[in-house]
Amino acid sequence: MRRRRRLSYDERAYIDVVPLVDTLLAVFLFLALLAFQSPITFLTVKLPFAKEGEKLTLEVFRVQVFKEGRYEMGGKEVSLQELERLLEEKKPKTLVLEAEEDAPHKFVVELMDLGKRKGVESLLIGVRKRR
Repeated sequence: MRRRRRLSYDERAYIDVVPLVDTLLAVFLFLALLAFQSPITFLTVKLPFAKEGEKLTLEVFRVQVFKEGRYEMGGKEVSLQELERLLEEKKPKTLVLEAEEDAPHKFVVELMDLGKRKGVESLLIGVRKRR
């Protein structure tokens, strides 16, 4: 019978976990970046029918923004001060913002700020459907 030789401390097998931890850290970092970059998508659902129900109408405040910096509401040109007064009077919960594609960003942001100051709860941005 052969006698087993004892291994010295330097010759013993060991598992090095440092590369494993480095790899897992890189994977988690990649997944975290990917999670924050993914766009939010909404699903279209087909609602069921009900025998009883309540019809709800939302009063929306629809404003158009043009590339020259002018605002229109209901086909009439209005100034930012007039919009502020109208928002104060009507206190709508929803503001629908329809801006031309060439409209400068500052005019859109001014209207969004105005809506926030006047207590608008939700802001919808109108777009065209691409065919």
